[in-house]
Amino acid sequence: MNASLATARLADVLPYLANRLFPLLVATTFVAIVGHSARADDESYSELVRRVHELEAQVEKLETRDRVERFETARIDRTIDAIARDAERRSQLLLQSGATAGYRNGFFISSDDGNFRFHPSLLFQFRGVSNTNDTDSQSGFEVRRTRLRLDGHLFSPDLTYGLIWDTARQGGAVSLLDAWAAYRFAPDWQFKIGQFRESWFHEWDVAPQNQLTAERSLVAQEVGGNLTDRVQGLSLTYGGVGTNPIRVEVALHDGANSQNTDFRDNVGLTANAANFGVGGRFEYRIAGDWSSYADFSARENKQPLLVLGGGFDFTQRGDLDTTLATVDATFETATGWCLYASATGKFADTAQGQRRDYGFLAQAGYLLTPEWEAFARYDVLFPDGDEAGPSQYAEITVGVNRYLGPGGSAGHRAKITLDAGCLPDGAPSNLTGIGAIAGHERQFIIRAQFQLQI
Repeated sequence: MNASLATARLADVLPYLANRLFPLLVATTFVAIVGHSARADDESYSELVRRVHELEAQVEKLETRDRVERFETARIDRTIDAIARDAERRSQLLLQSGATAGYRNGFFISSDDGNFRFHPSLLFQFRGVSNTNDTDSQSGFEVRRTRLRLDGHLFSPDLTYGLIWDTARQGGAVSLLDAWAAYRFAPDWQFKIGQFRESWFHEWDVAPQNQLTAERSLVAQEVGGNLTDRVQGLSLTYGGVGTNPIRVEVALHDGANSQNTDFRDNVGLTANAANFGVGGRFEYRIAGDWSSYADFSARENKQPLLVLGGGFDFTQRGDLDTTLATVDATFETATGWCLYASATGKFADTAQGQRRDYGFLAQAGYLLTPEWEAFARYDVLFPDGDEAGPSQYAEITVGVNRYLGPGGSAGHRAKITLDAGCLPDGAPSNLTGIGAIAGHERQFIIRAQFQLQI
């Protein structure tokens, strides 16, 4: 210890000694004086001695408490210092690893160079549905969708992947929905393999959380994307990114709705299980950008969007060959209007003959405010004339979306949808997605849905 440190410590100790020992010195001096002048008074002398002992005890207690306080302060200082050193060490490890994490259109973990990215997300849709017809009424709640999605890219932004697991509405069983990998081997070319949604019908290409209404249309269920949904196979895509106004995708697969099957055609399935299928879609973007084409809302459009499209799927299965075809148009403005129309046909050739079904759809939406969006949809199905029952099945739907967050900032990630529909001709089958029950009676449907995507 050097001289300056010793001097500083002495300066700290002297006030302490003065404060603690001064009363004792005064008392001792007082006792000595009194004892010297009045030693004969034994009782007074004993009382003074007792008081001196009390003062000594108090001083000892104060010294003990001071030592304890100093020990506790030192222990707390050591703990804080250890926590600070540990936090510094961890932050240095994160910096050295070159990893970043945060929230940008969902949670993500990414390498510093951008060559690795992991993006987990969860979709939750909870819905209340009421169906009323002339003879019956059904109502209740359901978890319409709970889906876990993992996507991102590996080694390069050109090598992407996607995994989605879905839960059954009855029983809650978990099943694989998507499992694919894609490689962009040139700026406008991408090759994809795995199990994925076949791209031919635009309403089905738009994810369920990005729909304008609570659920896709009756036409989509009966003659549209519901008939193909996920397939196992491979596809080749040209364009659809950047300033390229054209997007073309063709796919070779195991047949419509071939998800979660092995390579054999008929094992565990009916004799008419699909042998193979091919499909494709063509889109031409006249105005706008491709990012606005991913939903049916004009909520974040900075410029008008106009896209014309068409697609097909052919599936061969035993004695049944089915061809699905569609043409559609999408128009959105920067002032909140969104319009969509499509015409779809289903053409089936069987040993018993041919069947032709047609469907038409038109829908519109308008942003009343950044939080509120109103919409309406009309679609109609014309089944084959040889089928018993009505010559058409129409669906009329009106409703609103409420986007949550300040100024509707949550968008599709948190929204409430309320819509009401009428099926004046009934429904050709049980379509729980739209809340329809098979029958030829007029039906009224109300759906209220809360949606959360994280």
